[in-house]
Amino acid sequence: MRFDYLIIGAGITGVTLCKLLREKAGKSVLVLEKETEPGGLCRTVKINGHILDTGGGHFFNTKHQEVFDYVFRYLPESEFNYFDRVSKIELNNTTIDYPVESNIWQLPIDEQISYLISVVRNGESARAPIPTNYEEWIRWKLGDKICDTYMIPYNQKLWGVLPEEMDIDWLYKIPRVDVEEVLRYCLERRQDVNKFPAHIHFYYPKEGGFQRIFDALADDERSFIKCGECVNSLQFKEGYWLVNNKYEANCVVNTIPWSDLYNALDVPETLEEDFRLIRYNKIVVSLYEQNYNCNWHWRYIPNIEKSYHREFYIPNYAKDSKAGGIYYETNEKRFDAYEQYADKPALLQVKTDAAYPIPVIGHAKAIKNILEHYSHIGLFGVGRWGQHQYQNADVSMHEAIKFVGEI
Repeated sequence: MRFDYLIIGAGITGVTLCKLLREKAGKSVLVLEKETEPGGLCRTVKINGHILDTGGGHFFNTKHQEVFDYVFRYLPESEFNYFDRVSKIELNNTTIDYPVESNIWQLPIDEQISYLISVVRNGESARAPIPTNYEEWIRWKLGDKICDTYMIPYNQKLWGVLPEEMDIDWLYKIPRVDVEEVLRYCLERRQDVNKFPAHIHFYYPKEGGFQRIFDALADDERSFIKCGECVNSLQFKEGYWLVNNKYEANCVVNTIPWSDLYNALDVPETLEEDFRLIRYNKIVVSLYEQNYNCNWHWRYIPNIEKSYHREFYIPNYAKDSKAGGIYYETNEKRFDAYEQYADKPALLQVKTDAAYPIPVIGHAKAIKNILEHYSHIGLFGVGRWGQHQYQNADVSMHEAIKFVGEI
């Protein structure tokens, strides 16, 4: 049988594509997944009563109404709890609200002065030229103090690469620092949460962790998913694709890292460098049990001396989870299996296969070249990995909806 579409990867992007290609476009579809179960980064386990999202922090919100409509069609809104985001940052042993620039007033007075002077002197406010280097751009945008104590060390820990290796095209997510607002927040000792640089609120399933969303979307698609099937051969024949020497498809949609397909594809010499620039990191999720009394959902840890970069307070958002659960995200490069983050040993430690696409210099042009080359012969890329962008689950679903809508 020749399928209309063969999808590589059964994460939330792949399953959304499968569902919509079948239901909306009436296409025959096969999904290949190398793992023994689908889900990708959206998997959840329950250990000793604790809910653990093994792909790291996942929460549901979106600016796209069609994504709300899509998810709530299969898992009703009544099956979610709704939260006002409580995220924190640890700076020099002081915990303040996120983001730094809006909450300098929560720091000791001497540090406030130092941060404020730095913010006032930021290059953007002085109308200095926009830098093209990541570190210089951060200093230009936020000032030296926020750069040195938070942005540079945190991102180095998260991405696992040096600042000089990183591009600036992904930094559009960082809002312009309004010096007048920063000063006003300090004088009035408050922040305007409506000017958060990211989601102010979020949904999380009442039970079952983030995988509950995936399972609701995937239930009708499981018979179209073949697990345990790693793609090791992708050959373009006359008008169709032959995958693993046994599956034929008119079109292929890739939702896994392109670099993982390098050996399967006959990559032309003109794309060799582009594939080299498609890099991703891996994280280790470590579950512990501790006593704590706070309402935080997560906290950012920029301190370079601590291995992990983020910690999550599980029962504060997963209401079916046992009290005391906390997990830490650590870049694989910084992870030490013998290091303990708490008094007791970890209950579980899970390494992701791929976590975040790394925005190294030249990555945007590289993925553009790859997508343009292969789309002409019916091989497309969709989602976090297919488009090599730092997309949350809602954006990846939106990209899948767009892709099907354009057929």
